[in-house]
Amino acid sequence: MGLSFLIITTCLVFGTIAAILSIRPNLLPELGANLRRADPVKKFSPRNTLFIIGPTANHTACRIQRKLLKPAIPALIREDVAVIEVYGDDTPRQNGDPIEWLDSSLLRHALDADTGFYLIYVDPLGKTRFRSEAPMLTVDILERARLDIAAPDRTQASKSSILKKLRAA
Repeated sequence: MGLSFLIITTCLVFGTIAAILSIRPNLLPELGANLRRADPVKKFSPRNTLFIIGPTANHTACRIQRKLLKPAIPALIREDVAVIEVYGDDTPRQNGDPIEWLDSSLLRHALDADTGFYLIYVDPLGKTRFRSEAPMLTVDILERARLDIAAPDRTQASKSSILKKLRAA
């Protein structure tokens, strides 16, 4: 009984496929062309990425680091350096866009940054170039990461409260 059911089901499936292909003979080439034109799925890689990791988005060190890094973010993105922000259990963001499928706790654990604030740069070869537990100036980040990107001109902001806090720390 089971073998007969299997044979009948197989015949019905192949018969349905043959009927569809006889009605639309160009269906398979169309499907193949559509699949080739589809946007390729981007795979996640921590390579060439600057991670800002903190307990919450409003944590003092996280706010300071975002404010210090904000003028340089367009230059980093232009040079294919991704900036990923991971705050507590919130959805991680890459260059401002949420990465829904990425688990923040697993990412924190993989980067050995389970608690507290961390600034981590992973180079294009996948090696951690530097990690800091305190906010850093953009110039220092670019220098330690060995990135050939000009730091934004911050001569007007030399008296900023952020720099005073960094010098005091």
